[in-house]
Amino acid sequence: MFRPQIQKTTTLFFIALFNVFMVYISVNSYVKVSQSGIDERINATQKMNFILEKIKNEFNNFQENDIYNSGIMGVEKSSITSVSDLDESMLVSKQITTHPNFAALIVALFQEANLVKGDTIAVSMTGSFPGANIALHSACITMDITPIIMSSISSSSWGANIDNLSWPIMESYLYDNNFINSKSIAYSIGGKNDIGSQIDSLGIDRIVSIAHDATDDGVIFINEQTLQDNILAKIDLLREKSRNYSAYINIGGGSASMGKGIFKDTAQVGLLTPLDIEYMDLSGFEESIAYEFIKPESDMYKQVPIINIKNIKKLTKNLFHIDKGIEMYEGALFYKYYRYNPFVILLSLLLTLGLIIGVGLYSHLQIKRRMESNEIDSII
Repeated sequence: MFRPQIQKTTTLFFIALFNVFMVYISVNSYVKVSQSGIDERINATQKMNFILEKIKNEFNNFQENDIYNSGIMGVEKSSITSVSDLDESMLVSKQITTHPNFAALIVALFQEANLVKGDTIAVSMTGSFPGANIALHSACITMDITPIIMSSISSSSWGANIDNLSWPIMESYLYDNNFINSKSIAYSIGGKNDIGSQIDSLGIDRIVSIAHDATDDGVIFINEQTLQDNILAKIDLLREKSRNYSAYINIGGGSASMGKGIFKDTAQVGLLTPLDIEYMDLSGFEESIAYEFIKPESDMYKQVPIINIKNIKKLTKNLFHIDKGIEMYEGALFYKYYRYNPFVILLSLLLTLGLIIGVGLYSHLQIKRRMESNEIDSII
């Protein structure tokens, strides 16, 4: 029995399957649009990648947990370790900051805070996050921003806690070889109360030795008797260097930088403005370096925002995922992704209509030929 192509079961099944496939493609299509300021983010990522390569080649530090092969991951425990913790979140936080894309995140935070070329920022760095420190250096170089930096030497697990690869050693190597254009103006022990209260005497001796090596070129070692004395000494030194800061950057959970109260653990990460803390419990935070910048006691100084680089998993949510295959210059830090690409949808529609019309025309031609053949047979 004659049946045109459009009436055949196999043809109808193929058309239905093709239509389903086109719908699937359309629903899962997206438009990829560059983020504002993408050039600076890419340049900072390139700079951080370059710096990490230099450190890796110089110090040959290879750790099993260094999933991005950065060369700056530390160990679980050492003499200069301030907090030893097997919690996976601590390890993951350290790993995230070693990816070069983290420099793009710092640039994004700078852009959100409206920092521009020529600005000066105050920075509190920590040995616990060498990756974040290097990312900040890379962002500052890219955006031509001047950082006035103070750093703590000790480190929690997986940070810069290897005796011969502490943060001052890394930073001095990078600065002396012109890979970065600024370095810390002062170091402190860090850890509990910023004076390493929980570190044993052997560890303190090693940290002091590192500090003395790092301060030979005029860098100051701040090591007062109490946390409050350390805070005051650091504030005085920062104010001495500049009275025109545009932001205060906190990296890590240093008690001198962000205080000892619940505010340190409950404050939002990323950009923090004076309005954001208006109705928060500031217990403990009022005795910190950060508070002096966001709520200065003297009218001589302006209020500036804080960029709080802490709780890394929360900070990078929807931006980073721990994956060995994550590529540089890709992801939400560089591009916006909008669902439903109009071009893909239009193309899918045209292909679907084209298939149906094509099968219909072919079937019409079959029917016409069949009718003509029947007419000839009847005449004969």
